Amino acid sequence: MDNYPPTSRTKIRRLPKRGSYDKPAVHAILDEGFICHVGFAVDAQPYVIPTVYARAGDTIYVHGSAVGRTLRTLTQGVPVCITVTLLDGRARRFIIRSTTGRS
Repeated sequence: MDNYPPTSRTKIRRLPKRGSYDKPAVHAILDEGFICHVGFAVDAQPYVIPTVYARAGDTIYVHGSAVGRTLRTLTQGVPVCITVTLLDGRARRFIIRSTTGRS
């Protein structure tokens, strides 16, 4: 089985039985999504930027301007978090009681 190795940053802690390190499962989620949120910090100020992305093999490409803060910062090698969420189902009421998602 082809898995991504869990690290201290990627280890699933909450409900680990519902998660997967399986590359085909991770790739399927990435391929189905369209928008990601890119998180990083500059001088202890956190930023989370929504953008579109594409996957090629094990590489994720994010859209952005070469002169914008996001790509300028990411090229400096700062730690980054990229989150993709697919919402599979939800209660259609004022108060959402349950959601099922993949990320």
